[in-house]
Amino acid sequence: MARRPAFPRQRGFTLLEVMIAVVVFSVGLIGLGLLLTASIRANHVGFLHSQATFVAESIADRMRANIVGVWLDAYDGVWDSTVPAPAVPCTAGAPCGPAEVAARDVWAWGQMVGQLLPGGSGQIVCTPQGGRPLPTPVQLQTVPIYNGACEIRLTWTEQGETDVGAVQGTFTWVVTP
Repeated sequence: MARRPAFPRQRGFTLLEVMIAVVVFSVGLIGLGLLLTASIRANHVGFLHSQATFVAESIADRMRANIVGVWLDAYDGVWDSTVPAPAVPCTAGAPCGPAEVAARDVWAWGQMVGQLLPGGSGQIVCTPQGGRPLPTPVQLQTVPIYNGACEIRLTWTEQGETDVGAVQGTFTWVVTP
């Protein structure tokens, strides 16, 4: 009969090997967590840029619909959610003129900027090309094409790539209404 040794040779993992495997696995999970955090931050930055594009297109469309207001420089200025609502009541008996429509447009746009962009504000600067004088009121009746460009600039506060703090986001768009 063959004798078995009193202490058979052990097979399997030692405690040291298990500890090394746990450390390697933990480092991998930490890296995966950091990658997920960076991905979420980048996604949020992209979301804010998409919102800025949407907001800029909104006011550009409003300006195209009220080209007389653009000629009258009624859209120029800095706008955000602190701009008071226009006090001019427009009714069927007393409709709004181009300046009043522009005042309502920029008020609504300022509210949109404040709601969709954190700490957001917008600025519009329209400049006629060649210093062409503004048309006369009679010419404005025919709604001429605006001979110039308008710069729509949006600024907001967004979280930076590091945890240092917030950074200023900017979106600038030059359009011809």
